[in-house]
Amino acid sequence: MSSFAFYQKVVPLNSNVHRNLRFDTAKVNFEFVRDTTAVLLGAIEFAEAAREYPIVFIKAQDGKMRPVVLLGVRSGENLFVDDKGKWDARYIPAFVRRYPFVMAEGGAQGQLMVCIDEECPALNPSIGEVLIDEAGQLQPRMNEVMQFLQNFQVEFARTEALAKQLEDLGLFVQQGARFDTPGGDTFQLNDFYLIDEVKFGQLSDDKLPALFRSGALGMAYLHLASMGNMRRLLDRIKPSSKKPEIH
Repeated sequence: MSSFAFYQKVVPLNSNVHRNLRFDTAKVNFEFVRDTTAVLLGAIEFAEAAREYPIVFIKAQDGKMRPVVLLGVRSGENLFVDDKGKWDARYIPAFVRRYPFVMAEGGAQGQLMVCIDEECPALNPSIGEVLIDEAGQLQPRMNEVMQFLQNFQVEFARTEALAKQLEDLGLFVQQGARFDTPGGDTFQLNDFYLIDEVKFGQLSDDKLPALFRSGALGMAYLHLASMGNMRRLLDRIKPSSKKPEIH
């Protein structure tokens, strides 16, 4: 899953190019993520996210196992963005909250740089809270954003390490599932991973202390508990308007 899943024009933030950059909260909504079915999740978010979303794991192109929250079961669907572009849940994943800002590699040494999505309508030079003033100086809000992005990157790396702990113990099993909704529709969800409860329960006692100290044990329990939200997710799907076929 790309770190720029719903970004349109990612460019490095530059205090000269982006002088007078402002953020207009009146134009903030979640239309940008309306077509996103799943987003990456940090381990620190599991306790909040597990109350509302199913949490599963995916194997990225680099071969690493990463947790995601499911926001829908069909491609290009987010069941948590309502008709007015508002988020219909108490907890919003950090992957979504960081928009329109993001860290990206750049330069000859591949250093991480703060970037923005220049297509975001909330960013402009005239209306809203000042992020960079006319002298090119970062304002307090922008410093807060940069700290948030740095914390996000640290947590992202930590979460990868925790998922690897679980993977190294052979706990993940690949799944595919068919879902039938109350409205009579059927959907197929493929290529995600769950922790095998049987294997998890058979872990030897000597493996548990390291999992407990790192936080991987709590992450595993919260993942398993979150699967109870799958029915709630399916209940959000509106019944199909298709007319039944007559044979």
